[in-house]
Amino acid sequence: MGRSVICEAYLEEYLKSISKKQGTCVGLLIGQPSNNGKDFVIHLNKIKDDSGVEPEAQNILDIDNQQVSQHALIETRLLPGGFYVMGIFVINPKNVFEDQNLLRKVKTMLVDIRHTFNSNLLLQGNCDELDAGEKLVFFYSSSSNVFGCKSVALKSDNLSLKPCEWKFQDRATSWQMMNTFFETDETFALKKKSDDQYDTEGNLTECVEVLKQQLDKGVVFFDGGPKDGNQLVEAALQDKKNDPFLVHVYTPLASNDISTRKIETFNGTLKFDGIISSKVFVHPKNTFSEVESFIRADIVRSLMSRVQIHCDSLVQSADDSVQDTVMLNELPRRIYFPIQPKSNPILFSEYLFLEEAKETAIPQIRDTLDLVLMPKELNATVEVVAEVKEDDRHDAKECETSTSDRGEAKLNLTLVGVLLSVVVLLIAVLVFFLMK
Repeated sequence: MGRSVICEAYLEEYLKSISKKQGTCVGLLIGQPSNNGKDFVIHLNKIKDDSGVEPEAQNILDIDNQQVSQHALIETRLLPGGFYVMGIFVINPKNVFEDQNLLRKVKTMLVDIRHTFNSNLLLQGNCDELDAGEKLVFFYSSSSNVFGCKSVALKSDNLSLKPCEWKFQDRATSWQMMNTFFETDETFALKKKSDDQYDTEGNLTECVEVLKQQLDKGVVFFDGGPKDGNQLVEAALQDKKNDPFLVHVYTPLASNDISTRKIETFNGTLKFDGIISSKVFVHPKNTFSEVESFIRADIVRSLMSRVQIHCDSLVQSADDSVQDTVMLNELPRRIYFPIQPKSNPILFSEYLFLEEAKETAIPQIRDTLDLVLMPKELNATVEVVAEVKEDDRHDAKECETSTSDRGEAKLNLTLVGVLLSVVVLLIAVLVFFLMK
C-alpha cells in the first residue's frame, strides 16, 4: 500500500489559477510527512528565481534544476520544525507519468533537491526517518484539471515510482502549537582557514553543529515533565482543554571529570549568547517522540538559517585583512507570519536585520512562498536585538552600540584579530518571556 496525502482544499484553487495563466509550471509541496504513510500538505507554491522572476518555460524540460533546488533551500529556512519540502508539483498539459522524458526530468529535480539538502545538513531539509527517503511528484493537468500523485524512492538505484493517494480536504487536521524558548551561552574556539584568514561561516557553522549535538542529548519537558515518546498528542489534549503546552528544553552540562580537561590557547573565541524563539505545529496523531524531534530541528534550522543569511549579507572589503580592526555585523531576528490568515494557525518564519522594517519581509515572502501579506499580519515582537553587555566588549567606545527609534539595540558580531578574543552575540533577547 502506498502513501496517502491529504492536501488543504483551498490549494486546489491555487493550482487551477496557475494552470489557466501559465499552462506549464513547477512548484514545491510543503507539509509534514509521517512514517505511518499519512501525510499532510499545508502549502504549495510555484518556483521563482533569486530575483523573484518566474521561469519563462514553455516546456518542463527547459526548467533549470538548480533553480528549483536553490528555491527549495531558501524556502526551507522559512519552515518551522516538522515541515519539509515534500516534493514538487508539475502543471502540464501532458501527463508526466506517461512521458518518460518528462518523468526523467522531474526525478532529476528531486535528486538535485536531495543533494542540495545533503550539502546543508544543519537546515534539516531531508527527513528520511519520516518519508523513508521518498519524495512526492504531484501532477495537475492544465488541460483537464485531472490530477495524480506518485512517490519517488530516491534511495533506490532506478528511482522507482510508488502509488500515492492524493485527496483535497477542508481542514485536513487540527494543529497544536508547541511554543518554547531555547537559551544558549556557549564559547567556542575561533579557527582560521589555510590562508590565515578567519572563516566566519565555517566557525559559526561548527558552533551550530555543537549545539545540535547538545540538543540531541537534551530532554524536552511538557508541562513540567517528560512525556512517553510513544504517547500520541491527542491523548494529552483530552486533559488540557484549550490550555497550551508549557515546553522547556534542557541540554546536559559539560563533564565534570577534571582528568579530561586541558588548557588550550586560541587566537580568539566565538560566543553564542542569547535566547531563540521556537514554534512548531503538530497534529493529534503525532507522538511526543516526533514532537521532540520537531522542536530540536526547529531550533537548529533557525540557528543555521540566521548564520547563512548573516554570512550572505557580509561584504568583503580590503580592510578585512587588517587583524586589529573591529568589524561590526548585525545578525537577524526571527519574525512570524501566517500562511493563511484567520483560518489556519500555522506560522512560518522570516528573518530581519535591525535596520529592516516589517515591510522589508513582504516581497521576500511573496517571492519565496507566493504569499501576499500585509505588514500588520507579521509578528515582529517576539524577538528583539539584544544590547551588548559591557563585560562582553573589549572597548565600549569602539563598539558604538546604537539604539533604534523603538529602543532596540544593535546585535553585533565583533571580530578581533590575533591576541584579541572574538565575541559573537548571536541570538536576539526576547521582548517578553512568555514562559514565566
